[in-house]
Amino acid sequence: MLLTIASTLSAAPARVDIDKSTPIQFESGAGCTRGNFSTGTLDTCALTLRQGSTLIRADKASAKRLSAGYEDGEWQLNSGVHIEFDDAILDADSATVLFANNRLKEVHVRGADGKPARFSHQVKDASQRNQGRAATIDYDSKASVLRLAGDTWYSNGRNAIETAAFTYDLNDGSFFTNDAIKGTVQPSKRVPPPRTPDRATSQ
Repeated sequence: MLLTIASTLSAAPARVDIDKSTPIQFESGAGCTRGNFSTGTLDTCALTLRQGSTLIRADKASAKRLSAGYEDGEWQLNSGVHIEFDDAILDADSATVLFANNRLKEVHVRGADGKPARFSHQVKDASQRNQGRAATIDYDSKASVLRLAGDTWYSNGRNAIETAAFTYDLNDGSFFTNDAIKGTVQPSKRVPPPRTPDRATSQ
């Protein structure tokens, strides 16, 4: 796999399938990058990583166990973390991101005190994005799920729930929890049928 280092990145490309020839585009701030390709380590700031439809941004970043082509590696991200993949968006204070075999394998994001981590996801053919927040959010690429824990909240844009923890399925937008929940379900806004006038009053 190729690593492309650029001073600026173009606008986000259209969603594409990632294979082993898809390069990683890398951008960082000035005066803050120290790396060693031999040991597979990198420390930098104002990071942007882009590979196909996957986008990662953070104010500070540190990587280790990077392979020669960056197919594998572990990134520690801090402050202003923003991650996009598979029509999902994660925003958090800090994160650990694992790449394996040129794929985004795992993501573990954490909120800060009083500011939870957040996600949103666009389900195919849905009119609104599903969204949620929690102290921690973990992405498992093999199962294609998000696992939220710690004062969680979830909404499909109309109905909402709160619970201790739940699992969100990125395939169909469903959720599952073993914990007690409390929620708000909005009634349908149906227009009542027109009233039929009474014969006695209509004449």
